[in-house]
Amino acid sequence: MPWLTKSHFLAGLQCPKRLWFEVHAPLEERVPVSVAQLNGRAVDRLLQRLQPGTIIGRSQGLAAAIAETRRLLQSGESPILYQPAFRAGNLAVIADVLHTRAAGSTLMEVKSATSVKPEHVPDVGFQTLVLRRSGIGVDRVLLTHVNAQFELQHEGDYEGLLIEQDLTDEVEALLPQIEASALELEALMAFPEMPRIAMGAQCTRPHACPFIARCTAQQGPGPDYPIELLPRGAKIVPLLRAEGYSDLMQVPSGRLRGAVHQRVHEATLSGVVYFDPAATQALRRCAYPMAYLDFETIGLAVPEFLGTHPYEPWPFQWSLHVEDSPGQLRHGEYLAPDQLADLAGLAAALLRAVPESGPVFAYNASFEKGVLLRMADRVSTEANALRELAARLIDLLPVTRAAYYHRDMQGSWSIKAVLPTLVPELDYGNLNEVQEGDGAQRALLELRAGQLSAARRAALEEALRRYCERDTWALVVLRRFLCGEALGTDAAGGRA
Repeated sequence: MPWLTKSHFLAGLQCPKRLWFEVHAPLEERVPVSVAQLNGRAVDRLLQRLQPGTIIGRSQGLAAAIAETRRLLQSGESPILYQPAFRAGNLAVIADVLHTRAAGSTLMEVKSATSVKPEHVPDVGFQTLVLRRSGIGVDRVLLTHVNAQFELQHEGDYEGLLIEQDLTDEVEALLPQIEASALELEALMAFPEMPRIAMGAQCTRPHACPFIARCTAQQGPGPDYPIELLPRGAKIVPLLRAEGYSDLMQVPSGRLRGAVHQRVHEATLSGVVYFDPAATQALRRCAYPMAYLDFETIGLAVPEFLGTHPYEPWPFQWSLHVEDSPGQLRHGEYLAPDQLADLAGLAAALLRAVPESGPVFAYNASFEKGVLLRMADRVSTEANALRELAARLIDLLPVTRAAYYHRDMQGSWSIKAVLPTLVPELDYGNLNEVQEGDGAQRALLELRAGQLSAARRAALEEALRRYCERDTWALVVLRRFLCGEALGTDAAGGRA
């Protein structure tokens, strides 16, 4: 029987069915490394630099890591061990850090989060259980996390970025429950039949389960328009469920009170697209030239640039479409992954590309505005121009939300939900490697990691350019639609 590792234990706490899948029917395809995981690795590397110790490798497997950990503890040659591995019966863990002292040992878990979360306590609690069972006298349990208030003021000076929080009392109180859960999950791993557990909140909390698609398929086809698609439906959805409704098509007319809920309901039942020209009147008065702007940003747990905080959105790419007159379009873009620190260069290139006057459209424009104003604070030579550009932004999201709804949007007004209802060929799923923001950030981090072939580097850069260009081309198509203009023969065109 496989060992109950920490990842197995936490999976089982979230959902026993998830654990059973991981042991008996794991996914064939590897889940891509997330940006959160990459940030976590950056925090680990920083701590190892700030507090030098011995890193125990995993290349030879868990059993070899356990043996090496035992050898180092017996020799006493290093009081700080990174990635030490332990086994007690069928329980096994790889800890983040172990500080050994004459009177006891300190177990430290390192997180890239900015605070202690409820799921962190059973995480370090299970580790404490295994270490104690394997003979390690853990008497102090710490969780190290990122200080969101930290500001990088001197290059390479990260004093104060990491905060240690003592969780010893919380772990001691939870240990009996952790022991009981470990016994139950050990038995579950050996059980040949899959547990029958209905889908629910545990599918996404505290993390999205990688087996959601499998469970969804197992429970059979659901309604095409479930009641859960009602936007901001936290209050009404449970009431409808209690009344026996799961399909929005079956909810009686008049049952819903809110204007948005009624709009979504009526469009879903009738199949008739909702459109309110009155909500677009101000938009129709906008004059040429018109610009359409989108930024891609990344938030680093370990800030690299002076004056920045952990996870502060840092722009690394922009796309800009410009309509100088009806039908006269041009496109500009910026992507320089090797010059990420050159914010002045990014800003100057944008200001050269954008028209000196006229509206600048964005979607959820508060994001673009925030990027521009933060740039203005850091690029003094362009500060006024950047602030003026921010003042010209017009947000197409509230206009779209007020004016338009297609039932295929499934209750969402994200640009990725809206665009395919206007031009199906522009579905973001038709893009290749980069289809959403997290994918864009992963691509950037891979580019910056180096050691890429020329072909791989070119493919990543092209994927990033296509994705960001799709975002601004979507704004062109959407603005034309909302203003009652013909989308044009180029609606599904553009490189993206």
